[in-house]
Amino acid sequence: MNANTYEIAGITPVKPDTQNMGQGRDEAYAHGFNITHLENLVSDCEDQPQWRDRSDVAAGYIDGKQFTAEQEAALIAEGMKDVKPTNLVGRVVRGILGQEAKARTDVKVESDDDEIADAAEVLNVSMAEAKRECYADQAVSNAYAGQVGPGIGWVEVARNADVLGYPYRVKDVHRSQMWWDWRAEDVLLRDARWIVRKRWQDLDELEHAMPQHRELLRNMANNWNGFLFDTTMEEQIRLTNHFQVDQRWQGVQRRMDWYDSARKRVKMYEVWYKVPATAISLQFSPTRRVLFDQRNPGHIAAINSGRAKILKGPTSQVRMALYAGPHRLQDIGTNKRNFPYVPFIAYRDDEDRSPYGLVEGMISPQDEYNARRIRINWLLRARQIIMDNDALDVKANTLKDIVNSVNRPDLTVILDGNRANKNANAFRVESNLSLQKEQFDVMQDAKQNVQDVPGVYGSQLGQAASGVTSGIANSLLIEQGSVAMGDLNDNYRHSRRLVYENLLELIVEDHDVPGMQVKIGNGETRRVVVLNLWDPQRAEIVNGVKDAPVRVGLGEVPSTPAYKLQQQDQVAKIIQALAQVNPQAAAVLVPSYIESTDMPDRMERASDARRILGLPSTADKKAAAEQQEQQAAEQARDKQLSDQMKVAQLQEQMGKANKTLAEAQKTQAQVEETESKTQLNLANVAKLGHDMGLAQRQADTPEPVEAAPVPDQETPDMAHERMIEEAIQEARQARQGGAALQ
Repeated sequence: MNANTYEIAGITPVKPDTQNMGQGRDEAYAHGFNITHLENLVSDCEDQPQWRDRSDVAAGYIDGKQFTAEQEAALIAEGMKDVKPTNLVGRVVRGILGQEAKARTDVKVESDDDEIADAAEVLNVSMAEAKRECYADQAVSNAYAGQVGPGIGWVEVARNADVLGYPYRVKDVHRSQMWWDWRAEDVLLRDARWIVRKRWQDLDELEHAMPQHRELLRNMANNWNGFLFDTTMEEQIRLTNHFQVDQRWQGVQRRMDWYDSARKRVKMYEVWYKVPATAISLQFSPTRRVLFDQRNPGHIAAINSGRAKILKGPTSQVRMALYAGPHRLQDIGTNKRNFPYVPFIAYRDDEDRSPYGLVEGMISPQDEYNARRIRINWLLRARQIIMDNDALDVKANTLKDIVNSVNRPDLTVILDGNRANKNANAFRVESNLSLQKEQFDVMQDAKQNVQDVPGVYGSQLGQAASGVTSGIANSLLIEQGSVAMGDLNDNYRHSRRLVYENLLELIVEDHDVPGMQVKIGNGETRRVVVLNLWDPQRAEIVNGVKDAPVRVGLGEVPSTPAYKLQQQDQVAKIIQALAQVNPQAAAVLVPSYIESTDMPDRMERASDARRILGLPSTADKKAAAEQQEQQAAEQARDKQLSDQMKVAQLQEQMGKANKTLAEAQKTQAQVEETESKTQLNLANVAKLGHDMGLAQRQADTPEPVEAAPVPDQETPDMAHERMIEEAIQEARQARQGGAALQ
């Protein structure tokens, strides 16, 4: 769906009932959100507490700008203009920042399901590349510096509009450009309704980036000189409305606040805000929900199979509006869950929730140290002139001359030789340093407080604490310093994770291509992974990245060169120890030790070492794994063939049984037909016997002559009985044959 439409990605924002009254200066009216509602939402942008001055002072102390204008004028008046502040704050802060760089951990993409391990590995490789190419660590470190000092830093994660540059941009943003919803309570501002960035943009860059607004931007830059009113054309009517708004806006806000006529720059207002919306989601588990996409066959299959449940309810949509001065040029909806600007906040004031950092408590001891140091310098320079009223030869030098040159090493004083009282101490210059030690002690105490207030120990800054000579004791002090800044560093880790979650969101969007092939691994382990492949048999997407249950994690072990060198040193010591006891065990660690180095051909050398030591190489392991997979596939295939043969045999047996049953049914029918015929024959025989007996009784023979018996000729009674027996015997045989078939 087009990003300029009002509804996007299955999320429908709720239209407000506020009357849209800013159409005259709105270039995004057709597809944008209600401009009146938007501006009411961010109306308290300028009503934040005055915390920025306090943050600027803290940043100035880090840079060594610790004297006010009045203090500098007083130093000049005292002749100490060469006295500069000793920047203790900057040293402590830079020591803390160095610890962040030293203890920086790796970022990795982790999966909750082994079935998407390949997709997670692809995203992990892409994340490592993006972090390197975007200089993400540098941006995060700069934001951490803002967190420690002024109290807040910002990191932007966005796409790079330069077609020749890397597709993503991770950049730190100065706090002076950022404004946010002051009612947000979350330290990551995830519950904020809006975030605004104000920055200057050159006019030629804006015209090239947004050619559809070129005429409006040029008229704004030209202060509408030469603009011709024409209410007959729609385009001119639109520009006339902008002109009238521009003229009215100059009375509300000075034109110079949003336009620089010398450089030809326009102040752009990038407004990210959340509006109530309705969304449809799929619930795959009690803790996993994804936005429903009707074009995704995996979502449709999950619904049809019952693996996912449809949910519809309230949510929020993140939108972005772009202003040039008072004119809204763009307003689009997004499917983002977080703002692209991530805050790094150290602490928040309990009264007005304004941010502040570690430097907030270091300013007072730093001022104390500077004041005592100035005082000691003054005492070292101070001179007291004590003399009689007639001590000087006023023709050669006056008191004013002496005062101006009293601090010079070549001071020359000519006394009056004709004075009445020739006192040996008539002229003397003294320096009272009686309070110098006390001033020095207070100054040293203030110096220690600069470290004690933020909870930074000397061991963290490379200073051995007094009386601490044990390495374990030093380690405990360093750990205690880390504990003292635990809440600050905890906020830093959460913000850093959110930065890479936003970056992962962009990476996932670019990898959401059906059948996308990505190469991962190096050398012998290089392989191709196919993403977003639809499997019709399983009715799901294999290696899908859009809805993959992946997350961003921070490694437990730091990834800095110092830690890697320490690990290599430990492995080397283990190899040396094992070589004397069990050489085979030591040989196993040698290839891994070579691979952990920075040698350009370390993988080849490690393979050579495995081959010489008789250990399986990576290729052998891969071949063995492939062989195991092949054997497993063959076993599965054999099992499938065996199952198919069993099914075929069963089907054959069932066919034979069905055939036998059909023959039995046919035989049963024949038996039943034979029984019917037999019964009919019996009835016929009975009728025949009855007829023969009747005929014999009715024979008209008075005296029958007894004939001689004929042995080979059967009588009618005998024939009758024989026929009955044959019919009975035939019926019995038919019954026995049917029972056997059944």
